Amino acid sequence: MKTTDIRVPSKQFIDRQHFPYGFRKSGDFSISEADALSAYGKTLAALESGELTPENAEEQRFIAVLKGEEAATSCLEKAWIKYIKLARNRKQFYTLHSSASNQSDYDDDYSDDEFDVA
Repeated sequence: MKTTDIRVPSKQFIDRQHFPYGFRKSGDFSISEADALSAYGKTLAALESGELTPENAEEQRFIAVLKGEEAATSCLEKAWIKYIKLARNRKQFYTLHSSASNQSDYDDDYSDDEFDVA
């Protein structure tokens, strides 16, 4: 990974709520993306929330990328945008089973008396 001027926090970034087995084992990130998120994630989250103010040009550019003023070009910017999409957007769930499995719940005219099984 290219060297960056973004500050390195004292602790690694971990998101157990959305990625309980870590970024590397989630299957959503490449190894370099997972390493970048772990190494710089706390700083990026603090910059995004406004907890930290940008101290250099690269951190200011990161804020501009988050605001949509510039396109993400670095591995770190792309990884954070990907993280935001995966962690904060609702995941789609598709099923092959209909939710209307019991017609009596949905049809007022339905009665069990209409069918003589015996």
